[in-house]
Parts: sequence; C-alpha cells; structure tokens
Amino acid sequence: MRAILTYHSIDASGSPISIDAASFARHVKFLASSRVRVLPLEELLASTDAQDAVALTFDDGFVNFEQLAWPALRAHGLPATLFVPTRRTGGDNRWEGRDEPGIPTLPLLDWDALGRLHEQGLSIGSHSRTHAWLTRVDASQLREEVEGAREDLRQRLGLDATVFCYPYGDFDARVERAVANCYRWACTTEFAPLGPADAPHRLPRLDAYYFRGASGLESFGSASFRLRLALRRRARALKRALGR
Repeated sequence: MRAILTYHSIDASGSPISIDAASFARHVKFLASSRVRVLPLEELLASTDAQDAVALTFDDGFVNFEQLAWPALRAHGLPATLFVPTRRTGGDNRWEGRDEPGIPTLPLLDWDALGRLHEQGLSIGSHSRTHAWLTRVDASQLREEVEGAREDLRQRLGLDATVFCYPYGDFDARVERAVANCYRWACTTEFAPLGPADAPHRLPRLDAYYFRGASGLESFGSASFRLRLALRRRARALKRALGR
C-alpha cells in the first residue's frame, strides 16, 4: 500500500484538524521503525514501486508544526511536506476573518520561520494564497490564488513548488485545469490510499485524525487496516450524502 498521510495541527483540542501530541508521538515511533518506508512526497509520487510506503504532509503551516512536529520528524530523519497559504503567513487560521465553530484559532508560521525550516530540509508546497474556496472565485482570483502562490514561494524561499493542495479539498474541473497549468501534482482530501489510476491532480490522502487511537496507524497495509479505510470511506460518503 502507498499513501499520503495528512496532518494539520498538533494540539489537544480534539478538533477535526487536530491530533494530540501523544498520538503524534506514537505515529512517529511507528514511522521511524522501518516497518513502512517514509519517502519525500515527490519521490513517492514519481515512484511506481508497489511496496508499502508513505509520504507525510501537513496543511496550513501552524506554528505548532515547528514547535512539536518538525523536531520529532527531524530527529528521526523523516521527510515531510508543509503546504502553506502564502498570503496568510504570520497570521492565523481564521480564513474568512472569523472563528469557525469547533476549530481552534491558531497562529501560522511567518516567512522567517518557513525559511528556517526549508533550510533544515523541509519541503514546502502551495496551499493557495489565502486559503480560499477556489470553486467560488472568479477567473482572475483563481489565477492569483494558484499562480500567485507559486510565485510567492519562488520569491520568498527560492523554490519552484511542484505540488499544490486544494484548500478545504475544494475543486472542480475549472480549478483542476488552473492548478495543472502550474503544478505537477495536487492533493485532495479524498480519503483513500494511492492507486495506479489516480489522476495526478486528484491525489487522495489519509487524514491522520482517524488514526489517533492506540495501534491506529501501526497496522498500516494489513487486511484489517484496509477494512478500516473502507468503512471510514463509506461513513464519510454517507455524511456527505446527508449534507453533514
């Protein structure tokens, strides 16, 4: 099994974007055990090797990534990709200017911190400029969000981003075309392992939120793990169908 794991915030709130420090420590212990290969995201995506392997991604660029996640990953030599909204750096995650019920308001890394992390070996990808709902913006703003974010990363960090992450997992055919014009790959919030038929700009990921319990991630690749994924996907599909 090959998969992209996704995290957001390391905190104790229990919110849908959060994983507590103890659960994250268990994940790191497993990922560092060599029972599954942990590859840089671009290497995983370019590989056709069918052996068990994962890439680690973190969305939004929270300050607690540098405080809690990166030190543990770096200590074990585990690569990761951080997706950042380039015009929200140094601010917080009130994306539309207001608190979101059930989601903690948390500070975001600034450019100095991102530069530090990049120099230490962290890969940084694009999460648009302002974390906008891309299907709701006009053509001009879509271009600013998609192309502008890549330019921001080039100017501020000197890197050419190849991977985009859709804010909220929100995209349609128009958004996908705009992203494909700038980036080699794009990540969604579709809950699934990677498959040979996945379109390069519709890549699924496994949200680490669902693996917080003891032995949640440790059975990666097993029949029981695959069954858990299938049941979770059905539950998520039902929730969407009911509009929840």
